[in-house]
Order: sequence, then C-alpha cells, then structure tokens
Amino acid sequence: MQLSVYLFEDQASKAALQPLTQHRQVAELWVGTSTLESKWPTLVSSPEMADIQVMSSVLPLPSTFEILSQLPADSSYVYQGQILAQRGKGASPLEKHLPFLNHPEELLNFQSVFLRAEIKGNNPAPGNNTFICSEEIYIHPSASVKGSILDASLGPIYIGEGVNIQIGTLIQGPAALLKDATTNIGAKIRPNTTIGPGCKVGGEINHCIFFPFSNKAHDGYLGNTIVGSFSNLGALTNGSNLRNDIQPVSLYDYTLKAQRNTGLKSIGQIIGDFVTTGVSTSFNTGTVIGSHCNVSSIGFPPRYIPSFSFGEYPSLRAFDFEKAYAAACAWINLKNQQIPENLRQSMEEIWKADTSFRN
Repeated sequence: MQLSVYLFEDQASKAALQPLTQHRQVAELWVGTSTLESKWPTLVSSPEMADIQVMSSVLPLPSTFEILSQLPADSSYVYQGQILAQRGKGASPLEKHLPFLNHPEELLNFQSVFLRAEIKGNNPAPGNNTFICSEEIYIHPSASVKGSILDASLGPIYIGEGVNIQIGTLIQGPAALLKDATTNIGAKIRPNTTIGPGCKVGGEINHCIFFPFSNKAHDGYLGNTIVGSFSNLGALTNGSNLRNDIQPVSLYDYTLKAQRNTGLKSIGQIIGDFVTTGVSTSFNTGTVIGSHCNVSSIGFPPRYIPSFSFGEYPSLRAFDFEKAYAAACAWINLKNQQIPENLRQSMEEIWKADTSFRN
C-alpha cells in the first residue's frame, strides 16, 4: 500500500541548502533524473489529506519508504531534535534516522544511487554511433544521437525527449541528459552526471548536476559541481575539484557563515541561479557562488562569492539590482520560459539577505 505523503518545508534546512534553495523549495532540488518531490509515489497538497507528513529534505529512497510505512499512528520520527516525519498528531516521538540532506554537496553523494535506480535501458539500435552495453542505454524516440560513443559498462545512460547529442560526444554512465538538453561537438560527459532539461553543455563534465536551463557550452572542466538554473558559464570556464595536497575540502556554509570542513576530497563548485562567468574564468576547489552573479577573473576569485556580485576579480562590486533583474528576465526569455510573477520579490529577498557579505 502506497502512503499519501505531504512534504513540509523546514526553514533551517532550506537555509542550510543555499544557494541552491534561494529561488526554490527543498523539494524542487534535482538529483538523478528528476526533482526530489517527483520521486515520492503519492504526494498530496495539504497535511489533512496525507497519511504521513515528511520533511522535504528527506531522501525518497526505497529504504525510506519502508521505514515510513512502519511509523505507528500519532507518532513521529525524530533525529537529534528534528522532526523528520509524523503520522497524525505525532504525539509519540521515536528516535529514528532517515537519510536527509544537511548540505548542498550531499546531492552529489546520491547521484549514483538515483541514476542506477531510475534508468531502465531500451537497447537502442546504434546507427552511426558506438554503444557499449546497449541494454543499459535508454534513448527516447524523439532524441537525436549522431556519431557519438555511449559507454554504459559502468552504469546506465538516459537520453531523454528531444535531446540532441552532437557528433563526437562521449558519455560514460551512469548519466542522464534530460528533456531538450544539447551537447556541443566533442563534449565529454563522465559518470554520475545529470544534464537538466534545456541545458547546453560542452567540454568535460564529471560527476555534476546541472539544474534546468543552464549552459556550459564550450571547452573547460567541471567536476563534482552543482549548477543552478539559468546560469551560463563562458568559454574555458574551469573549476578545480581536488586540492593539491589531497586534503578534505571546505565549503562556505550559509548557516555557520563560515567555512565548513566537508570531509570530502573531491568538491568543485556550488553555483546558484542566474550566474554568468566571463571567458577563461577559473574557480578554486570548494567555491560557493550565490545567485545573480556576473563574474570574471584572471586569477582565482574568492571561495565564497555572495549573491549579486559583479565584475572582474579583484574589483568585484554589487550588481545593480535593476540590471540583474533585466539579465534574469533575458535568460528566462532566451530559454523560452515564463517569467515567474514572484521573481522580483524573490530577488529582493536574496539581495537583502546577502547585503552584509557584499559589503
């Protein structure tokens, strides 16, 4: 029996997952082939309609579903004082750990799990391509794949509706290119990568998640990186994902307002929405970039760039709000999407929240 689930937003969790949650709810974060909320079997729009209420940062894994189904009536699962799920009034708390997101980089940790679970091959005919382990490859009938090599020997590959794979593209699974995504000539897509709907990518991309409608169309390397929506990384933009001394990487933490040791050796960049970079911009290992930034640099910019930063490092300054709003609308229009009615309000909230950091 499937449970009807209501996802509730925890504001502390939403704050900790910035900058990826500056323009979206936690449930709208992407991992694998879709958003978190789309992975729940039966979602309802109000708690009154739900069998169970679940915090939106809880990961919808098969093990999670099994644990939730065992929650008694009028009880809740609590972990370190945080309510993760409750049934009815939740009056009886039970200490239980469910997998949930504490930090944005943790999305990358679950890429392989979700990609392998969600992709089912349809054994397409290779045509003028080379397919390795074609039984693990899915290609939508409307997709175009020309003169490319797809290697699913280490994990499945998903090529979605309307995707355009241009000649010379190399893809190693597990990987997913979602609706209307495009690769440029000679793109290299390495394992555990999701290219979101409407994205255009090129160069070398390894273990990354691209949220919808972003571009990295030209040469340059990104690894262990998450890119928000409507961002555009200029030609030869590069990001380091490994320290020279092979020590664990630290990331700026919006809750701590300081660097946090991730304990991970491979972390590239966490990039918000509406971020553009100039030609040949390079980012250091573990760089966090807020939303609505327009950045270029000869050397490495700081490892934390607040939202609404503008210019060529070291001469970064505040991005004029009206120009930033116009730029955001232009990118939305370029991708043939509707401008959200609350875009200006959402931008104003981000502007106010990051003002002290820009100063």
